[in-house]
Amino acid sequence: MKIMRVLLIVMLLFALCGQAFPKGQRYVPTGAYNYLSVGQMGMGGMTTMIGTSAATTFNNPALLNRQKFDIEITPVIIGLGDDLTDIVNFVSDHKDDFAVFDSLSPAEQGAFINDSESFDNKWMGIHVSPFVGLAFKGWGVGGYGNVSTDVKLDQGVVVPSVGARGYMDVVVGIGHGRIVEIAGTEWELGATFRFIQRQTVSPIKVSAADAGDTGELSSTVMDELEDPTAGFGVDVGMIRTLELKGKELDVGVVVQDLIGSMDGMVKPNLKFGAMYHMPFADNMMLKRFDVGMEYVDFFNRAGTSVFQKINMGLEMNTLAGLLKLRGGLHQGYPTYGAGIRLLILSVDYAFFTRELGTAPGMFPESTHRIGLSIGF
Repeated sequence: MKIMRVLLIVMLLFALCGQAFPKGQRYVPTGAYNYLSVGQMGMGGMTTMIGTSAATTFNNPALLNRQKFDIEITPVIIGLGDDLTDIVNFVSDHKDDFAVFDSLSPAEQGAFINDSESFDNKWMGIHVSPFVGLAFKGWGVGGYGNVSTDVKLDQGVVVPSVGARGYMDVVVGIGHGRIVEIAGTEWELGATFRFIQRQTVSPIKVSAADAGDTGELSSTVMDELEDPTAGFGVDVGMIRTLELKGKELDVGVVVQDLIGSMDGMVKPNLKFGAMYHMPFADNMMLKRFDVGMEYVDFFNRAGTSVFQKINMGLEMNTLAGLLKLRGGLHQGYPTYGAGIRLLILSVDYAFFTRELGTAPGMFPESTHRIGLSIGF
C-alpha cells in the first residue's frame, strides 16, 4: 500500500514539473477500477467472454471451471498517448516560459498562448497497473493496482496555471467456479469477492511559475491526499456452451458488484457476452481464431450512451501459440494489438481508445499500451 501511495505522489510531482502525458478526461470510476490486460485492450477491451488466464477471477469467475493452472506477474502496464510527441515538443520548447511568464513581453506571451491553445484545459493522464494472480480449475486469487494521475494546462486570464488530480486503487480478490445441475442441465457458475482500497488527490491548482518548485508541490500534494477509503464487491458469472455449425459458441453473463460498496452502495454492472471459435482454426499455423462481442453496463451506472456499452474483438493464435494477433472495437473506437510468448515471458502491445465523456466523440483517449508478463 505504501509503495502505491509513494508512486501516486511521485507521478503527480513528475507531471506538475512540466512532463507531458496522454490526453484524457479521466474520472474516478464507479466501484473499483476494472483491470484490463494489454491483450484484452487489443481485443476491444472485452471482459465477459475471454480466454482464461490468471486474471479470470476478475473477468468472469464462471470461466474458472475451465481454468488451467496459470501464474502471472505483470510488473507494469505502461500507456503512451497518441499525441505524446506534440505535447513533449511543446513543453521542451517553452520550458523556460513557464517560470518567467510574468516577465515575457506581450508578443512573447501571445505566442505562448497561441502555441498552447490545443492543450488548454485538457486533462492529460498516465496510469500504471501492476497485476499478480494465480488460477487453476475451480479457483483463482489475485491482486492488482491502478495509479492514475491527471494534469492539465490552463491558459488563465492573467497567467497560465497547472492543475492536477489523481487516485489509486488496490484490489485483491478470490474467486470460485462450480458446475451446477439445474433441471437436468449443467450450468457453469462462479463468484468473486473483491476487497478495494482507494485513495485520491483532490484537484489542485498552482501557478505555472511555481510548478517547478518540487518542495512546495510535495507539500501541496500531501495536504490534498485524502484518507484511504475501503470497499468491497461481490461478482457472479454464468457461462453456457452452444453448438453452432459444428463449433462452440460460448455465451456468458456477469454481474459485477451484485453487492458492492464504495462510499455507499454501488449500482451493479450487468454484462452479456459471446465468443465464437472458428471451426477452421485447429492447426499449427492457426491454433485458434476467436471472435466475440459484449454489451456492458446494462443498468447505466456510468451514465453513458448506448454506443459506449458495446465491445467487439477477435484474436488469432498463430505459429503454435508463439504469436497472437488482435483487433476490435471499444465503444466504437478501433483497437488492435499483438503478443509474443517465449517460454514464460510474454510481451504484448495494443493501441487502445476509450471514451472518457458521456457520449461518443466527447473526450476520446488513445494510447499505445505495452505490457510485460511472466507466466507459467
